[in-house]
Parts: sequence; C-alpha cells; structure tokens
Amino acid sequence: MLLCMASAISPEGEALLRWKSTLLNSTYLSSWSHAESTCDWFGVTCDNAGHVTALELSWFSLNGTLNALYFPAFRNITTLDLCGNNLIGTIPENISLLLTLAYLDLSNNYFVGAIPHQLGKLPWIRYIDLGNNYLTNPDPAKFSPLSTVQTLHLNDNNLNGTFPQFILNRTNVRLKDFDLSGNFFSGSIPETLPDMVPNLLFLDE
Repeated sequence: MLLCMASAISPEGEALLRWKSTLLNSTYLSSWSHAESTCDWFGVTCDNAGHVTALELSWFSLNGTLNALYFPAFRNITTLDLCGNNLIGTIPENISLLLTLAYLDLSNNYFVGAIPHQLGKLPWIRYIDLGNNYLTNPDPAKFSPLSTVQTLHLNDNNLNGTFPQFILNRTNVRLKDFDLSGNFFSGSIPETLPDMVPNLLFLDE
C-alpha cells in the first residue's frame, strides 16, 4: 500500500500558516505549506531540535498586520526581521511574549499607534529598529528601562515632546546606538545623557 504523508508541521509552523492566510501578498511564501517541513520554509531558520529561531522576511512586499501572528508559539526565536514590507496596524502588545528575542526589526513599514511599552519586558533584546513607520510616543509611566538594548532606532516616526525620559535611566548602560532623527522633538539633549548612558557611541536627533 502506498501512503502519502504530509510533513509534520510544528506549532510554530501552524502559527505561521495562520498568519500567512491573512496576508494579501504572500508570493514569496509559496514554500509555506503542509507539504514541506517548517524548517525548510523560505525565511525560516530552525535549531537542531526543529524549533524556529529566526524569521527573516525583509523587503518582500508582505501586506497585512501582525494581529494574527501567534507569538506564544515561538519559544526559541531570537530574530524577527520584517523590515521593508507593507505591514500596517499597531505593533501587538503580546510581542513581549517572545521571551528569547534578541533582534527585532520592524522598520520601513506602516505601523501606527504608540510604541508598545511591553517591549521593555523582553529580557534578552539587544537590537530594536522601529524606524520609518508612523509610531507615536509610548506611555512613559509604563515603559520599563531597556536594560539589555545596545541599538535602538526610532527614527522617522511621529514621536514628539522632549527627549525620551525612559532613556535617562541608569539601567540603560548598554545602549550604544540611538537614532531619534526625523521626529518632532523639541528642546535640547539633556546634559546628564553621558552619565545616564555611558556607553553611547552614536546619537542622531
């Protein structure tokens, strides 16, 4: 008897397929199907145990939102790169459930709304690029210090007011690269910045 069996799909794979079904342009994701192992899908990297560790889909004209992407399924992901697409809507608050995430690039999309303060709950995050969107100020009362972040790009959004207060915290000792250019800030850079962020090498305001 000849049996035809589809490749086993991981929980991460099921989550990605559900997200794909909501995207308007998923031409580059043709390999995402039950006929292929999740780890063989375009833009997906796995570890030896078959868990998704990276999703890299920059500049592929994906149209849609992140609302249907079930973040709790990704317990081992370290890299999420969706730069340069046509993603819209807000950045979901439950992105904070990506507890192993170290690299996040959502730049050059069409995201709106406040930068989610839940980003401050990512324990291993090193790199955040949210530049070239339409994001507004996070709630400073809720935004936790980004104690592990070395690179933070918030350029070319709709941020305004004075210099972001969540940066002026002694726990931001690892921050080296900070880009605020192309926003609507007023006032001067605080004189205490070198003391508060001692490792800062690049600042663009």
